[in-house]
Amino acid sequence: MDVVWNSMGFMRWPLAFSLLCVVLLSAYSFGRLYRPSATADLLTKTWLDAILFWGGFAMIAGVLGTLVGVVIAAQAIEAAGAVSPSLVWGGIKVAMLTSAFGTLILAASALLWFGLQLRWRLLEAREVGEA
Repeated sequence: MDVVWNSMGFMRWPLAFSLLCVVLLSAYSFGRLYRPSATADLLTKTWLDAILFWGGFAMIAGVLGTLVGVVIAAQAIEAAGAVSPSLVWGGIKVAMLTSAFGTLILAASALLWFGLQLRWRLLEAREVGEA
């Protein structure tokens, strides 16, 4: 795992920050939505939407990391001249790691957002039904 972490270069930090934001926002929103006195207030809805934002940010950061990685790999191949195809694909594989992790974070945040959003809407429906 340490090899993968180091292979992502500087883009590992925005991805790690995004993951941390998704986890913390999800935990906070979960606590607000599943407490006994939970209501469908707009503040909770704002925190819910932030989960999806940080997932999208992770995806964009991952794609940016891949683009930068491919450019760096292309520069290294250009400087080396003739290289083996396995070396080329090894560089591209490393460049694709950030997109893979960004997509994973987006998928997790979308699932968390959907589940928590469903709970928020059920609370909202209950409040409208009681009124």
